[in-house]
Amino acid sequence: MKKFIVFFCLVFVISLGLFNEARPADEIVLGIPTSIYTPFGKENIKAVQLAVEEINSKGGVKVGDKMMTFKIEIADTRGGEPTTPVHDALMAYEKLITEKKPHAIVVGAFRSEVLIAAMDIVAKYKIPHLGTIAQTPKFQQQFATDPQKYKYLFRVTTDAAIDAMYANAMLDRLKNDFNLNKIYFIYQDTLWAKAFAGIMSKHVKETGWTELGFDGYAAGATDFSPALQKIKEQQAQVIGMVWDVPLGAGIFTKQYASMKVPALLFAGLVPPIGAPQAPKTIGPSVEYSLNLEFPVGSSLPLKKLPKTVEFLNNFQKKFKDLPEAPAVNSSAYDSVYILKEAIERAGSLDPDKLVEALEKTDYKGVSGRIRFDKNHTAIFGLESPEETGFCVVFQWQKDSQGNLIRVPVFPDVVAEGKVILPPWMK
Repeated sequence: MKKFIVFFCLVFVISLGLFNEARPADEIVLGIPTSIYTPFGKENIKAVQLAVEEINSKGGVKVGDKMMTFKIEIADTRGGEPTTPVHDALMAYEKLITEKKPHAIVVGAFRSEVLIAAMDIVAKYKIPHLGTIAQTPKFQQQFATDPQKYKYLFRVTTDAAIDAMYANAMLDRLKNDFNLNKIYFIYQDTLWAKAFAGIMSKHVKETGWTELGFDGYAAGATDFSPALQKIKEQQAQVIGMVWDVPLGAGIFTKQYASMKVPALLFAGLVPPIGAPQAPKTIGPSVEYSLNLEFPVGSSLPLKKLPKTVEFLNNFQKKFKDLPEAPAVNSSAYDSVYILKEAIERAGSLDPDKLVEALEKTDYKGVSGRIRFDKNHTAIFGLESPEETGFCVVFQWQKDSQGNLIRVPVFPDVVAEGKVILPPWMK
């Protein structure tokens, strides 16, 4: 019996040693639970990899008197696939936390419904969480119900309300400059997209537009022809499209082109249209479309913001192309540097000390100046990227050689050109 007890204790000690070896003492583990099915998930991971490589190549992160390097652990939540239940995505979240034991989480949920449900899991395990994709304003609402419980969660990127603020300001410009006043909305029936479209709808009703339609489609939708036919019949001047599921966005774009809908397309977010590769993947029909990129530097280098050029040049050098998704990649990249600075200020990986340090963030990154409000949400504005996080509206236009390029047109502080109306609207 004594021999058995000794043997059991020896096995336990060896097992404990092996468990400890699973996470070397000189590594800071970054967990990335996200949907790699989506361009956002894939490109955010690349942006994090680039930041980690840069930081590690310079010696890593100073934690007290010790230098440590970042290590990435990824879990595919499948949350961007329309048929994936939220519960399944949460299981992937929790499995990553319990098995890989990350010191912090970056990027996080793609789908807003997953983020809201995951907030309790993050609070339970007390892991600093720097989210960079999910866009629902319900994050702030839930955070405010118990700030102490949810203090480990931060949003480093925009949300639907910020996106809509930029979209509304662009609509004001279209109305004032070109006297456009008839709009039709098509949105993806998810938390963030419905909120985005709803804020735009409220704005146009208050500013003299005629709203001809406000159609929500399920995230798995594959036919938009009924709405597009109404748009043609009612002679809408602008289509306000809010969508991020790749399959539906691609189908919409092809139907819009094939039906020759004579309306200016303003894509609040339609990835295939805003992507750098759109002229090849979609074709010439992307010309004249307006697209919101949030935040700046996600896929479009801006001459007036050198950090966007540097980041995207380095991204292209490492991964052989610009990011496919025209959103949130710069947020993912910045989040790693924000975390690095917080760790070094805290001098510790203790989650509560990290939270205190993160709350004091004042970081001038690719996506603008990042500071957090009382609900741990990055502050964005329309005035200057030197003061807040920033976004940009661009339009597909032809250059002097006849090539389609993305021209920043709003806000004026980063603009490199002006909006051009399609021939059928002049």
